Amino acid sequence: MRLATFNIWNNEDTWNSRKKVIIDEIIRIDADIIALQEVPNLQELELIVKDVGMKHYSFMSYLDDEEGLAILSKHPLETINKTNDILNQCAQRVTVAIKGFTLGLTNVHLDWKSVANREKEIVEVIKWNSESNHTDYELLCGDFNSAPNRSSIYNFLVGELSINAIDTSWVDLGQSLNSPTLDFVNNSWLHNRDRLNDIRVPIRYDWLLVKACYPKQEPKLTKIELFANNPTTIHQILPSDHYGVYVDLSFEKKL
Repeated sequence: MRLATFNIWNNEDTWNSRKKVIIDEIIRIDADIIALQEVPNLQELELIVKDVGMKHYSFMSYLDDEEGLAILSKHPLETINKTNDILNQCAQRVTVAIKGFTLGLTNVHLDWKSVANREKEIVEVIKWNSESNHTDYELLCGDFNSAPNRSSIYNFLVGELSINAIDTSWVDLGQSLNSPTLDFVNNSWLHNRDRLNDIRVPIRYDWLLVKACYPKQEPKLTKIELFANNPTTIHQILPSDHYGVYVDLSFEKKL
């Protein structure tokens, strides 16, 4: 099963020039399920869905905003809704049944401004996730706006620290990926944004994780790669200010 995450950057000034490149990249990687962040609105999502040919999708707009999160899938989705002022600003959740397995997938986009808000958000996401007892595996992905290994968000998720006396344990599928997804050096879209490329180093903000499920056998990671990280010969521009990430996973039974 191929799972991907991609922040497609809701920037009105550049959207029309980038939309076709985004669509081409989604088609190229041919994921079974892809989670998107910064989707401009439902209308734009429906145009993307039509062009990429993925029949099943779920969209959640943020509170009082057209922008939101989306999950596209080759397989039927069941959207799990929950009214919560924090969750409705940062997370969407679906389940999908694939050849005998039920997978839970949570797509997040945490607050970029405040670590205190990010901590509140991720705690609510984990509480929400813990309410599920009918899935075989749980996956968590998106734009966490946090650094691997040194942020409270990351260390909380991988079980290295607790937040508000809450513990959890996830496996970062990108541990071996030594490439950034927010690339201040090589992504030209970032070069005109407050000169951030002059003072910051590239960083991996976009993660995919699987919930620890011992003693059940964990899925096997067979491939992980960035995408949307090189201009194509046709378009000569990058699709977004973020690069996407996809993983190939195999489970106890072949999906």
